[in-house]
Amino acid sequence: MTRHTHVVESNGYSRGPLIDSVRPYPDAIRFALNRLNGTSFWAYSLWRAPAGTDLLEDIPVSDEYMQSAGTAGALTVEVRVLDENGVAHQYTVGKPGETPTGAPAEIIRWDEGRHSTAVYPHEVFTADEAADLFYAYFQTDEVPDSYTLRELDLTR
Repeated sequence: MTRHTHVVESNGYSRGPLIDSVRPYPDAIRFALNRLNGTSFWAYSLWRAPAGTDLLEDIPVSDEYMQSAGTAGALTVEVRVLDENGVAHQYTVGKPGETPTGAPAEIIRWDEGRHSTAVYPHEVFTADEAADLFYAYFQTDEVPDSYTLRELDLTR
Protein backbone atom coordinates (compact mmCIF):
# COMPACT_ATOMS: atom_id res chain seq x y z
CA MET A 1 0.00 0.00 0.00
CA THR A 2 1.27 3.46 -0.93
CA ARG A 3 1.91 5.85 1.95
CA HIS A 4 0.18 9.09 1.01
CA THR A 5 2.35 12.12 1.65
CA HIS A 6 0.48 15.03 0.07
CA VAL A 7 -2.85 16.76 0.42
CA VAL A 8 -4.86 18.25 -2.43
CA GLU A 9 -7.60 20.81 -2.06
CA SER A 10 -10.32 21.86 -4.49
CA ASN A 11 -11.96 25.29 -4.51
CA GLY A 12 -10.41 26.21 -1.18
CA TYR A 13 -12.41 23.83 0.98
CA SER A 14 -12.55 20.19 -0.17
CA ARG A 15 -9.38 18.40 0.98
CA GLY A 16 -8.07 14.85 0.77
CA PRO A 17 -4.92 12.84 0.16
CA LEU A 18 -3.34 12.80 -3.28
CA ILE A 19 -3.74 9.17 -4.29
CA ASP A 20 -2.15 7.01 -6.97
CA SER A 21 -4.52 4.05 -6.88
CA VAL A 22 -6.49 5.20 -9.95
CA ARG A 23 -3.70 7.02 -11.81
CA PRO A 24 0.02 7.54 -11.13
CA TYR A 25 0.69 10.81 -9.27
CA PRO A 26 1.70 12.87 -12.34
CA ASP A 27 -1.43 11.73 -14.18
CA ALA A 28 -3.66 12.38 -11.15
CA ILE A 29 -2.37 15.96 -10.94
CA ARG A 30 -2.78 16.47 -14.71
CA PHE A 31 -6.30 15.01 -14.62
CA ALA A 32 -7.37 17.35 -11.81
CA LEU A 33 -5.90 20.46 -13.44
CA ASN A 34 -7.53 19.61 -16.77
CA ARG A 35 -10.91 19.59 -14.99
CA LEU A 36 -10.59 23.27 -14.02
CA ASN A 37 -13.52 25.03 -15.68
CA GLY A 38 -13.66 28.35 -13.81
CA THR A 39 -17.18 27.68 -12.50
CA SER A 40 -17.79 24.46 -10.55
CA PHE A 41 -14.07 23.63 -10.29
CA TRP A 42 -11.76 26.63 -10.31
CA ALA A 43 -8.94 26.08 -7.81
CA TYR A 44 -6.48 23.28 -7.03
CA SER A 45 -3.85 23.25 -4.28
CA LEU A 46 -1.15 20.79 -3.21
CA TRP A 47 1.04 20.52 -0.11
CA ARG A 48 3.13 17.99 1.77
CA ALA A 49 1.58 16.64 4.96
CA PRO A 50 3.77 16.66 8.07
CA ALA A 51 5.92 13.55 8.41
CA GLY A 52 4.09 10.67 10.04
CA THR A 53 0.60 12.04 9.35
CA ASP A 54 -1.99 9.36 8.64
CA LEU A 55 -4.08 11.00 5.93
CA LEU A 56 -6.84 8.48 6.57
CA GLU A 57 -7.14 9.91 10.10
CA ASP A 58 -6.45 13.63 9.59
CA ILE A 59 -6.17 16.04 6.67
CA PRO A 60 -3.88 18.84 7.89
CA VAL A 61 -3.61 22.29 6.35
CA SER A 62 -0.23 23.87 5.66
CA ASP A 63 1.31 27.33 5.54
CA GLU A 64 3.34 26.22 2.49
CA TYR A 65 1.68 25.08 -0.73
CA MET A 66 1.30 25.42 -4.48
CA GLN A 67 -2.07 26.57 -5.79
CA SER A 68 -3.74 27.38 -9.06
CA ALA A 69 -6.94 29.10 -10.14
CA GLY A 70 -8.70 29.63 -13.45
CA THR A 71 -9.53 27.21 -16.23
CA ALA A 72 -7.63 24.38 -17.89
CA GLY A 73 -6.91 26.72 -20.80
CA ALA A 74 -5.65 29.66 -18.74
CA LEU A 75 -4.68 29.47 -15.10
CA THR A 76 -2.33 31.10 -12.65
CA VAL A 77 0.04 29.21 -10.37
CA GLU A 78 1.21 30.52 -7.01
CA VAL A 79 3.53 29.11 -4.39
CA ARG A 80 3.63 30.06 -0.72
CA VAL A 81 6.75 29.49 1.36
CA LEU A 82 7.90 30.39 4.83
CA ASP A 83 11.29 32.01 5.25
CA GLU A 84 13.74 31.08 8.02
CA ASN A 85 11.86 33.42 10.40
CA GLY A 86 8.49 31.80 9.67
CA VAL A 87 7.26 34.76 7.60
CA ALA A 88 5.05 33.79 4.67
CA HIS A 89 5.93 34.85 1.12
CA GLN A 90 3.60 34.18 -1.78
CA TYR A 91 4.74 34.24 -5.38
CA THR A 92 3.14 34.06 -8.79
CA VAL A 93 5.09 31.53 -10.86
CA GLY A 94 6.15 32.39 -14.40
CA LYS A 95 7.47 30.29 -17.23
CA PRO A 96 11.21 30.41 -17.90
CA GLY A 97 12.85 33.00 -20.12
CA GLU A 98 10.57 36.03 -19.83
CA THR A 99 11.27 39.44 -18.34
CA PRO A 100 8.02 41.32 -17.76
CA THR A 101 7.62 45.03 -18.31
CA GLY A 102 4.81 47.34 -17.26
CA ALA A 103 1.88 46.21 -15.18
CA PRO A 104 0.42 42.71 -15.44
CA ALA A 105 -2.48 42.85 -17.92
CA GLU A 106 -3.58 39.25 -18.54
CA ILE A 107 -6.71 38.58 -16.46
CA ILE A 108 -7.35 35.12 -14.99
CA ARG A 109 -10.91 34.68 -13.72
CA TRP A 110 -12.41 31.97 -11.51
CA ASP A 111 -15.42 31.15 -9.32
CA GLU A 112 -17.83 32.11 -12.10
CA GLY A 113 -15.96 35.40 -12.59
CA ARG A 114 -16.36 36.53 -8.96
CA HIS A 115 -12.58 36.55 -8.53
CA SER A 116 -9.74 37.51 -10.82
CA THR A 117 -6.07 38.39 -10.83
CA ALA A 118 -3.83 40.18 -13.29
CA VAL A 119 -0.69 38.37 -14.41
CA TYR A 120 1.96 38.73 -17.08
CA PRO A 121 1.66 36.64 -20.26
CA HIS A 122 4.45 34.25 -19.13
CA GLU A 123 2.49 33.64 -15.89
CA VAL A 124 -0.49 32.15 -17.75
CA PHE A 125 -0.33 28.35 -17.77
CA THR A 126 -2.38 25.67 -19.45
CA ALA A 127 -3.36 22.72 -17.27
CA ASP A 128 -0.73 20.52 -18.92
CA GLU A 129 2.02 23.10 -18.34
CA ALA A 130 0.94 23.54 -14.74
CA ALA A 131 0.80 19.77 -14.20
CA ASP A 132 4.53 19.48 -14.92
CA LEU A 133 5.21 22.28 -12.43
CA PHE A 134 2.94 20.76 -9.75
CA TYR A 135 4.61 17.36 -10.16
CA ALA A 136 8.07 18.93 -9.74
CA TYR A 137 6.78 20.62 -6.58
CA PHE A 138 5.30 17.30 -5.40
CA GLN A 139 8.73 15.71 -5.73
CA THR A 140 10.87 18.47 -4.20
CA ASP A 141 8.62 20.98 -2.34
CA GLU A 142 10.21 23.68 -4.49
CA VAL A 143 9.65 25.46 -7.78
CA PRO A 144 12.39 24.49 -10.27
CA ASP A 145 15.03 27.20 -10.68
CA SER A 146 14.19 27.71 -14.36
CA TYR A 147 10.83 29.30 -13.46
CA THR A 148 10.42 32.90 -12.35
CA LEU A 149 8.86 34.02 -9.08
CA ARG A 150 7.13 37.37 -8.60
CA GLU A 151 6.38 38.13 -4.97
CA LEU A 152 2.85 39.22 -4.18
CA ASP A 153 2.03 41.89 -1.63
CA LEU A 154 0.09 40.00 1.07
CA THR A 155 -0.67 43.19 2.99
CA ARG A 156 -3.34 44.38 0.55
